Amino acid sequence: MLGRVGTINHDPIVGEIDAFVRLVPKKDRSGLARQLMIHSRVVCADEEPRCASCPLISFCETGRRRVTSQHGNATAVDLFGGAGALGLGFRWAGFSIVAAVEIDRDAAQTYRLNHPGVPVLEAPVENVTADGLQAWLSAMAAPSAVIAGPPCQGYSAAGSRDSDDRRNLLFRHVGRLARRLGARSVVIENVPGLRRVNGVTYTDKITASLRRCGYQTWKRPVALRASSFGVPQNRQRLFFVGVKREIELPELPMPTHAPYDGHAVDSSLPRTPPLAERLEDLPHLAPGAGAERLRLPDGRVVLNSQAMAHSPRVVAKINAIPAGGGPISYRRLESDVARTLVAGHRALPVHPDQDRSITVREAARIQGFPDGYFFCGPRSAQPLQVANAVPPALSEAVARQLLKSLDAA
Repeated sequence: MLGRVGTINHDPIVGEIDAFVRLVPKKDRSGLARQLMIHSRVVCADEEPRCASCPLISFCETGRRRVTSQHGNATAVDLFGGAGALGLGFRWAGFSIVAAVEIDRDAAQTYRLNHPGVPVLEAPVENVTADGLQAWLSAMAAPSAVIAGPPCQGYSAAGSRDSDDRRNLLFRHVGRLARRLGARSVVIENVPGLRRVNGVTYTDKITASLRRCGYQTWKRPVALRASSFGVPQNRQRLFFVGVKREIELPELPMPTHAPYDGHAVDSSLPRTPPLAERLEDLPHLAPGAGAERLRLPDGRVVLNSQAMAHSPRVVAKINAIPAGGGPISYRRLESDVARTLVAGHRALPVHPDQDRSITVREAARIQGFPDGYFFCGPRSAQPLQVANAVPPALSEAVARQLLKSLDAA
């Protein structure tokens, strides 16, 4: 198994285990050997390897070749992939993610674990070339779409809003790679704050960049509100969509839910569930309680359910915060809908009726991630992965409209 993923050069016929012994600390050998043996037998069998369900595919040339040659017509390359939320929405819509690029180690591991069979290249997008990607994925054809969520810290109201932040121009690499890869379409999502940052308008810059790369675009990006798509947040995201000249621009996504604003809603659409309803079956936790894999009395296992350990002084301060009040790092959520999720000082907002920050699982519920989606890395790194993510329901809505245009061309 380690030989196949390129970790050691080991000939199993010889039976020499010195390479394994040198590579793995003694305390880890027994557990790792057992897990690799199970993985080898179940996923990595010689006769019929299950590469499409393997989270280690990023490190296996054989597996990368197999999975990239087996994808259908609707394919996407995910740049600035983060924890995989944008890609998840595209998967729900019917796309296959053939590759992702993400610089952060913990987010890349989250992507690999929750999108088995997707090779994730751990690198800065600005250093990635189309030739390099195609050499890494030797069987990859031109993708249907290149999708991307470039860093938003330079645009966001919760960030620096510095017009000189170098990250503000990383969107240029999306069009560059899309053109070089021969992608039929491009989707970029980001925060509404990029409309104007200290006098600099980035919406026109992004649109112009995509057009220079050969894509026709919507006249202006579309702003989608999460609460109009079943997510109990007033979070908005801008989506830029570009397609090749021979493809019709997709129609704008229409809301799937009627947001609840405390009044009766006269609509044929289903009501967006209140935030409290999304959390009601999750465990009541004291500060510091819980676990990354918390088994409940009813037998359910709740992932990423470790509550932050607040001091008694902080708990007393939190207790005095009313719904919707408090500083950005300790703002108490309201029971109907959140403004947005911000991970201030690596802590998430305060629970609507418990005196603690919400857990990563509770934040993931509010964002619309499925309960089986596990966030990797230390507890301090997980909140940013969730808070920085686009709600998958929003990307799914855009992806469904795009897929209709691609299929009609």
